[in-house]
Amino acid sequence: MSQFLLIERIKVQNANATSGFTWGFPAITHFLGFSHNLSRKLKTANSLKELSLKGCAVIAHEQHIHTYKDGSTARFTQYKTAHYLGLNFVGGRLRDPAINEEAKMNMTVSLLIPVEGYLGGIQEELKNFITNACQLQRLAGGTILTIGSIEVLDFSEEQQVRSVKHKLLPGFVLQDRSNYLEEHFLALQKINPDAEQLDTWFDFIALRQVARPACEQLDKYLAKQAEKTDEGSALNDVWLEHKILPYKQEQVPSELIEHFQTHKETINLKVLEQWQSYLEPNDKTTANWEYIRKPNSGYLVPIMTGYKAITQVFPAGEIDGARDVETDLCFVEAVHSVGEWQSVHRLKTLEEWQASAWDYAPYEQDWYLCQQSKIGTNQEITSDTDPYL
Repeated sequence: MSQFLLIERIKVQNANATSGFTWGFPAITHFLGFSHNLSRKLKTANSLKELSLKGCAVIAHEQHIHTYKDGSTARFTQYKTAHYLGLNFVGGRLRDPAINEEAKMNMTVSLLIPVEGYLGGIQEELKNFITNACQLQRLAGGTILTIGSIEVLDFSEEQQVRSVKHKLLPGFVLQDRSNYLEEHFLALQKINPDAEQLDTWFDFIALRQVARPACEQLDKYLAKQAEKTDEGSALNDVWLEHKILPYKQEQVPSELIEHFQTHKETINLKVLEQWQSYLEPNDKTTANWEYIRKPNSGYLVPIMTGYKAITQVFPAGEIDGARDVETDLCFVEAVHSVGEWQSVHRLKTLEEWQASAWDYAPYEQDWYLCQQSKIGTNQEITSDTDPYL
């Protein structure tokens, strides 16, 4: 699949800024719903009904979340939105709902949508149809203000691959990194069999710090040893590798412990004192706070990638208050995973662009998920271990 529809620089006002219990950007389900609705509308045009849109790649250019500072805490701006379900009459007078916090944002995004079907001679008609259809839709619950341009691209031509990168810069494409979550969970289980996937997920999204006892004297001492002998150089390498990891008292390398024990009579007293404090810190030990690195590199973020059923499917009309009385209903909860914002200049081939497009995963019992395909294929990512929360 090398045909794509590029909807460039969509400016959206008051889009939904929450996804599950995370916030900052709409869930991928919003964008797939947008492209899926466009695909359904194509079926109403006789000359375009043979075409279909298959998912979309999401490229973010700009975002402004409606928040304000309350001390050190960011809070969402308050709105007084008269939702029709909240309107009621009290004493013969209309009473509207109270002022509430709502997670809203303004954003500018581009969507790159794979197109299936023969496009010969109907490119202009397709662009005009999509232009009109987009203005009648909402994106992530927000109002579409303007669209920069709409183009039909053929990525089998290398020149168009390079051209679209330049058009979308600066921009960041959202990539699925659920495999990172799966790999880290398996590694964590080897260390701690009682580890849960929620712990693994927090390792990716939480900003964590750990205190490392002061070790400036040790740095200087071991650096000097590295200049003197090969043995000292190897010892310094062990020390540097140890400092990459978060400090844990029980994980101080045995080579270092043996060296300071063996040579304690020839080592400067200040260095020995700092080593003792480093090896056995107490509540009076001077320490430096260090951020704990995430399990993988990259601009990693928590994302919502679909839903999981938490009840049976109820027949249409059985549940009071449902907004659609003609469709069966099932209660669900949000499914969370890990994503990465990757600069578009890193996508250099057709296969990489194809793999950046999200689509609905094949239905599995109780799971309604969105996934990307593997590079070079159109097959959904599968795994024996469920990489979602």
